[in-house]
Amino acid sequence: MKFTKKDLHFKDYSWAADGGDNPHYKGDLDKEKVDKTEGYEVVYFCNDFLVTYDKELTKENFQKIERLLREELFRKIEKRSELNKSIYEYWNFIEMKNKYK
Repeated sequence: MKFTKKDLHFKDYSWAADGGDNPHYKGDLDKEKVDKTEGYEVVYFCNDFLVTYDKELTKENFQKIERLLREELFRKIEKRSELNKSIYEYWNFIEMKNKYK
């Protein structure tokens, strides 16, 4: 299941590409960085994360990733690879913590 902009929790995203960015172009910079103010990039990142890390494809998980992108811990990370790694590690940490409560 692919989630769309209607599945996002927050509604304050830009849907127009900024500064020469193109929502349909996936060039090198788009592969490297995530602009968390652009809705199409957030939707893509959240969907891709769920599939890449084999997480259950639920709206709750989709929005969980979206919310994490706004957390102080991840707010300044722009590189896609660092975001993926950091969110994956945090997700697993929380799951383990909850498992042993």
